[in-house]
Order: sequence, then C-alpha cells, then structure tokens
Amino acid sequence: MRISSYKSLLFFLSIFILIGLGDTASAQTSISSPYSAFGLGNLYQTNNIRYKGMGNTSLAGRDYFTINVNNPASYTAFDSTSFVFEAAVIGHSTTLRTNELNETINSATMSHLIFGFPVTNWWRSSFGLLPYSGVGYNVTDTKPNDNLGDVTYLFEGEGGLSRAYLGNGFKLTKFMSVGVNASYLFGTINRIQRVTFPDTTNVLNSRVDDATSVSDIYLDFGVQFHMPINEKLNLTIGATYNPRYDLNAKKTYLSRTYVASINNVDIIQDTALFIDNIKGTVSIPDAFGFGFNISKEYDWSFAADYKYNNWADYEAFGLSDSLESSHSFNGGLSLIPDRNSMSYFSRVEYRFGGYYQISNLKLRNQPINGFGITFGTGLPLRGANVRGSKSMFNISFEYGRRGTIEKGLIREDYFNIHLGISVYEWWFFKRRYK
Repeated sequence: MRISSYKSLLFFLSIFILIGLGDTASAQTSISSPYSAFGLGNLYQTNNIRYKGMGNTSLAGRDYFTINVNNPASYTAFDSTSFVFEAAVIGHSTTLRTNELNETINSATMSHLIFGFPVTNWWRSSFGLLPYSGVGYNVTDTKPNDNLGDVTYLFEGEGGLSRAYLGNGFKLTKFMSVGVNASYLFGTINRIQRVTFPDTTNVLNSRVDDATSVSDIYLDFGVQFHMPINEKLNLTIGATYNPRYDLNAKKTYLSRTYVASINNVDIIQDTALFIDNIKGTVSIPDAFGFGFNISKEYDWSFAADYKYNNWADYEAFGLSDSLESSHSFNGGLSLIPDRNSMSYFSRVEYRFGGYYQISNLKLRNQPINGFGITFGTGLPLRGANVRGSKSMFNISFEYGRRGTIEKGLIREDYFNIHLGISVYEWWFFKRRYK
C-alpha cells in the first residue's frame, strides 16, 4: 500500500470510528450528577488523552504529536511538515451514594475532535470541537404535610454547552511561545421543577420549565518557556489566563399546572406564565493557572499544575449562585521503557497521575471537594516508527470521588474510560525519488 493511501485510510478510519461511537454516545445522557444543578453544570477538564492519563496536567505540556488545547502556546511544538488529528470518546460509570441508598449510572459522550497544523515557521494553528459543560440530574424530595399528605418536589436537568475553537500559537523567541484560543460557546441547559401531591386529587400539580441558551465568543491566552536544562533534560514552564466574559444568552420560562402524568406525559390543566426570548448574560469568571514539565526527550516526563477559577463571581441573568472559587492541583508522569526497542511493549508509553480539587461548591457547610487517580497507555500503530510517525491509539482510565454523605449529602464515585486515536503524519512533505 502506498504511503498516501495509508494516510487517507487512517484518516477516514478515524472519522468513521468517531462517528460510530459518537452516535452511540449521543443517544444517552452524557452525565448524571446532582451537583450539575449549579452554575453551568459539571465542567469538563478539556484535555487530550495523553495528559488525561498524567493526572489531567497540561499547562506546560508540549509535543509535536498531540494537541494541547489547554495552553495554546503549545501549538508551536508542531513541526513544519506534519498534520495532527485527534478524536476520542468517554465512557462514564458513576455511583451515587447516600447513607441509605446506592445507584450506579452508565453513559458515554464524545470527548473531542481536534486538528493541528503548521502555518509558517513561527506560527501554528489548531481548531476543533469539544464539550464545555454537562448537566444531568434527577432529584426527588418528599415531605409530609398535615393537610395535604405527602408533597413531592422533583428537580430535573439536562443539556450542556459545547465549544468550537480556533487557536493560534506564535514562537516569539527560541525559548518562548505565546498563544490564544478564540472559542464559540453554544448550547442549551434545561431545568425542570415539579411539585406533586400524590395523596390528594384536590390540588393541581405544578411544573416550571426554565431553558437557558448560550451563544457567544470568548478568548483564553497562554505562554510557555521551553528550554534545555542540559544535554538530556528539558524544562517547560507554562501559564494560562482566562479573562471574565459576559456571554450573550436567552431564557425561556414556562409555568404550568397539570392533573397527572401518564407514561411520562403530563396532562396539562393550565398555563400560569410563559415568557419567551428573555435576553441577558451568563458570565464565565476569570481564571489562571501555571505548571511545569521536566522531560528526557520523550523517554519520560514529569508534570505538575495549579489552576484557579473565580466562580464566586459567576452570574446568570443578574443572579449569582451558590458557588465559590475553585482550586485544582494536578501531577503526573509518563514513561517509555525503550522507544528504539524491537519489542512492541517496550515502545508503549505508560502514564500515571492524580489530582485534588477544592470545588466551587459548598452545601450545608460541607465542601464538595474531590480527588482522583489516573493511568493510561499510548499504543503506537505498527509501522509508525518506520514512517517516522507518532500515530497511536490512546487509552486512559480515571477513578475519582467527589462529595460526602455527611449531613444528608451525596457522594459520587466515578470511573471513566477515555478511548481515542491521535494521527500524526507527514502531510506537507513531498518525497523525491531519483
């Protein structure tokens, strides 16, 4: 098979796998967490799978065969003749625990679809599509009433926001790069509140639908200093900054009464209030982070990050939420036993890491903090070394815990599997034969 045919086959096979897995994922709820009821929902830690396996580190990550969206300054690591493509999906398994009950929920969703390529000797670019936040919850609370019997309160939410971006990285000096991502954030979050009276037919049930749609552009910035320590070791120091943005948004509010629900269909009695196309803003607070990465070529690397996000300043349509500033501490390492070995498993990259998060939520005076451990592998495609390629299949596993069962709250134990492919090929190099 000719090299050009191989590239085309590999590229379209990657697209086919992503579409097939993505269609399956889109038919399911992508997230199930009662804590996604606050703010914009659960925020996805946007990252490629290589850095996912390294404890979600990324701010100082830079290499020529993967795309690091979290710091656009890293795009300058792409070489001048290659094209990089990445696609991945995530499988979630979450167990919700209280003092009395346990429930396990499984789902899947697309992780990312991203591309990177050279523009000039000092300018590299990237674009793609990723999830930004997810909302998925269904919480029921029943309280007795002396006159009406039990009164049941139901809170449901679904949806989320997606992110399409175009990023650019610029090499200012031999050891310094800067970058910027211009992102278009879009999507709808639907929240439903119900009050039902199962013990009486004399009182109508009520339902309120609140749908918020976001559609706007925002920017984030990055810088990296990358330099050799000695003949074998390299050091990269990275930092990012996300300024506060008030994004354009629209809200639809609908309040109704209904008699009963049959097969999940409400028998509507009356519409109490309907307001459409309410214009306002939803804020993304300012955030910053910094980290470092020490590596010996691509034999091994160690990275650590710190990230801060000022969610205490979050507002939606002029109203704040029960959010606080968040902090994240991440660390990880990768290792290739012998990248020149004839043994396949000696050329596999092994990744390990962990993280601790001080959450933006505090409920009933209890912080909803979390921690996790990660590990993964990068499986090089056979024949890739012969062609000078770093194309590989990537697998990352993540186990984490968030929340507490104290004071009647819910603890989440989750296990995530990330599956994807990164394609690195010589797309801009013309071979000559004599």
